[in-house]
Amino acid sequence: MKNLDDKDHAIMKALKENAKLSTQQLSKKTKIPIATVHNRIKKLESSGIIRGYTTLLNEELTGTIISFVFISVMYHLPDGKVIDQEGLASKVKKSELVEESYVVTGSRDLIVKVRTKNIGQLNDFIIKYLRTIPGIERTETAVVLKCV
Repeated sequence: MKNLDDKDHAIMKALKENAKLSTQQLSKKTKIPIATVHNRIKKLESSGIIRGYTTLLNEELTGTIISFVFISVMYHLPDGKVIDQEGLASKVKKSELVEESYVVTGSRDLIVKVRTKNIGQLNDFIIKYLRTIPGIERTETAVVLKCV
């Protein structure tokens, strides 16, 4: 897709704030003609820039715990197998508790966003799931206290 312009950015910003807005509402909010909004959204979707629409949940009302697990990867296992960072992130993402899985730079190799019912479920996820996956060397977990 061509370079994104101010109209594309305005539409994406409005959708990030509220993905349930109709094309007509987006048109009013962005001051862009409705047909242009419709066509831009279709192009953003077909090009893969907009990958999907999601629901943001309020942890305080759902009674769930959000955590970020920072993972260090052991790239060369003792048996000689080489671990693929992206493949490992995909493997971790298969858990129903994982909302997002990122390959990152810095002192850790992966960051995983997890939503659990309680600390016990988080503990089981880390001890019984993550730490059994070959290539995961070390984890560090940050529990979200409040979303601002």
